[in-house]
Amino acid sequence: MQKVIALLVIVAVSSSLQSPVETESQTEMQLEGQQSELKSAAEAVPQPNFVIPFFTANWHKSVEYCNYLGLRLVVIDSKEKEASLYAAIMDSDIYSNGSNLVWVGASDLADEGSFHWHATGKRVVYSNWADRQPDNGEQIEHCVEAGLHEYHRLSMKWQWNDRDCKANRYFVCEEY
Repeated sequence: MQKVIALLVIVAVSSSLQSPVETESQTEMQLEGQQSELKSAAEAVPQPNFVIPFFTANWHKSVEYCNYLGLRLVVIDSKEKEASLYAAIMDSDIYSNGSNLVWVGASDLADEGSFHWHATGKRVVYSNWADRQPDNGEQIEHCVEAGLHEYHRLSMKWQWNDRDCKANRYFVCEEY
């Protein structure tokens, strides 16, 4: 467990020391290294039972579908669980090197700026927000997406973002 935490600290520190000017090959090498570290960290902890359907849906439909299966939209309550989630995504049919965004079970629909896990009602304590997030862009972003993506003004490297709940994303269900 200490090795996993130390590895995640090293990843966080190394990513914060990145030069703002990087070549494409440097970025690709760093991304491959982060993905390898995520897989290694995830292998060190017991794997939750994730189900990743091979279709996209809005956040509300994702919640409904997981419930239909007797599951819940994934709750990320630790770095280790987050690493396991990303490792599962990388091993799934939805994985792409360029962009992988999935809905997770948090939102601030009930109270703007106060994110809670839908399935448990608990406040989000552990988080991994991308830079300048959550921002409630255009006053319509209330659901949490997580993953790897490059927006026009936002670089998400296996991090979280608040997004319009009507957007279609892949999603991850889990047993509870």
